[in-house]
Amino acid sequence: MTSRICLCVLLAACALRAQQPPSPNQILPAGSQLITIGETVRLESKHLHETRDIHIALPSSYSSTKQRFPVIYVLDGEAYFLSAVSAVNFMTTASQIPQMPDVIVVGIPNANRNRDMPVPQELSTGGADRFLAFLADELVPFVEQNYRTHPLRVLIGHSQGGLFAMYAMVKHSSAFQWYLASDAPLFGATAPLLEQVVALVQRPDYRGRLVSVERQLGWQNNWPKLESSKNANFVSARIEITDETHETMIYKGIYEGLQQLFFDYAPEQRDWPLDKLDAKYAALSKAYGYAVPIPQAVLLTSVRLHAMQRHGEEAKLLLQRAVALYGESAQTQKLFAEVDEAIKKGPPDSRVEELLNAPRPSAEGIKPFLGVWTGRLEVPNGVPMDIELQINVVDEKIHAQSKMRGPSGFEMGAAPDFLRVLADGALQWGRKSGRSGGLYVSTVRLIDANTLQGEEELIGVEPPPGLKMPPPNIIVLKRQVALN
Repeated sequence: MTSRICLCVLLAACALRAQQPPSPNQILPAGSQLITIGETVRLESKHLHETRDIHIALPSSYSSTKQRFPVIYVLDGEAYFLSAVSAVNFMTTASQIPQMPDVIVVGIPNANRNRDMPVPQELSTGGADRFLAFLADELVPFVEQNYRTHPLRVLIGHSQGGLFAMYAMVKHSSAFQWYLASDAPLFGATAPLLEQVVALVQRPDYRGRLVSVERQLGWQNNWPKLESSKNANFVSARIEITDETHETMIYKGIYEGLQQLFFDYAPEQRDWPLDKLDAKYAALSKAYGYAVPIPQAVLLTSVRLHAMQRHGEEAKLLLQRAVALYGESAQTQKLFAEVDEAIKKGPPDSRVEELLNAPRPSAEGIKPFLGVWTGRLEVPNGVPMDIELQINVVDEKIHAQSKMRGPSGFEMGAAPDFLRVLADGALQWGRKSGRSGGLYVSTVRLIDANTLQGEEELIGVEPPPGLKMPPPNIIVLKRQVALN
């Protein structure tokens, strides 16, 4: 028996509310649409001698592809299923590059929590083994027989649920591969679990991941023992949440825990060529235990950036792979036109490689610019930013750092990708653009002993059709601290 869990969007009233599917007698306002989050299935359990409700949410790509998907199982499903679905949706759709793969989310509502999960209180009735057998022998096979799944299963639990996640880890280590345990009460009668987990992760053949999210419970001071004992294939992370309570930490815990579990999913750069993407996702396939495809968004973003950089042939290879994996669409047809235009325009801007490979100045040559400089980056038709540049020399080696800060407090900083002093005495440095794949080049000159003035321009990219390159930004810096 299956029932639907829905959100009804009343478009005419611009309101959003949760409800069960409308009955035949219920009339929704004209233009209303139902947004289906998932479904509830009823599963008969021989191990538990009862019928259990199970919530299941499929990714939006499930119906449009024939792909298979990892599965996230969420304990205390009546409380945390929607939080997990929300966090997953945010991480897979909110940014241009997804931070984790599309997954199926399975929520497991409680029937008798103190019976099913090992707890340190006397309330426990010892049913953890039967509940684990239900998950491993009945629920997981049901999901894998009825949905397209990959053999990567993640178990999420909070408090007693977090304790049960680690209990499952040591009692049936093949049932799930990765674990997110939130503020698990690992003390008193349950403290031996710590030693059992440590013994498990010492095994050279054990591959898995564990994230412990903690507010007042969890591993605490015992965590270094796990870190020092684990084998090279086991991945672990501990997250402390200090601005929530044990009861309110779970939403943030799920989100930050998933970030850590899938820390390696997104490519380090948006404009990686196809051979680097192939190598990365081949390595992920080994780590995740299934063939991880290059995400469509990763391929198409790299296509666009390579086309903007006039790397037309590379863009074409990437686009052909995207079509082979995910099929043609209006978007790919438009990109083919942009790629053809990039190929016609010829080779990429040679200045980018020349600057990135330019030798750094000598310690003597950089002397006029040593110090801490602060000022403004004026952006024509945009928002100005505060800028800071630090340059010093340690043991004849130049160290440089540039930072920019917007009015909202947004800050980004890194060592420049190149730094040089021109023949006319100007200082020039640059940083790669994460969005366009081009190079921001700043060129400034000493107006007096403690003032630098110049411009920042973006090179190495072509604007999208119908747009123009923005004018240069204006830089004015004052030396605040002199360094010798």
